[in-house]
Amino acid sequence: MHHKAFTLAETLITLGIIGVVAAMTIPNLIAHYQKTKTVTQLKESYSIIQQAIRLSEDENGEADAWDTKLSGHDFFHKYLANYIKWQKEYTTTDLKKQAPRKHLDGSPYTGTFYTSNITSHFSLLNGAMISVQVETNGLFIGIDVNGPSKPNRMGIDTFFYFFSNKYGLVPNGANGTPSLYNYGTYSRSKIKGTGNQYACNKSKKGY
Repeated sequence: MHHKAFTLAETLITLGIIGVVAAMTIPNLIAHYQKTKTVTQLKESYSIIQQAIRLSEDENGEADAWDTKLSGHDFFHKYLANYIKWQKEYTTTDLKKQAPRKHLDGSPYTGTFYTSNITSHFSLLNGAMISVQVETNGLFIGIDVNGPSKPNRMGIDTFFYFFSNKYGLVPNGANGTPSLYNYGTYSRSKIKGTGNQYACNKSKKGY
């Protein structure tokens, strides 16, 4: 029995269709993969940091009362270094040179996390970079899921949390965070809205 072969034109048309379909679907698949990877890394780093704080509190007392006058380096080695598996410590100067941050809207980040020597910065074994700054009522904590690598952007690969003994480790904007970021009623529509300059919105800062 004779089988008719594909002509060159038919083959090219088929390849063209495959190419169009691939061009339409691959970007979505990549975006979904990156989002899933970010969420997984964030959850893992969140758990590591929360456990380290609790372990440190067993020996150093509640985090709300930790010494606010220490430099970032001294704070890290007194309260965290012995209770967590870490790779490398960074100074704020190192961080500003290697990984300048941006807000979600693309404007430069100029907050104290990356402009002050009272903040400690260190990388975890999973590659995430953690920034911790002690305040009088708790700890500001930044998690960059892929370390100094780009995009170094709030809400994309960098996320801010606040730890207090009353509320635990919660995202900025949740109940228990300082009033500067607090959204009151912790609802998705309010957090993503346009009424707060720190909102998780592409036209806002993304804290």
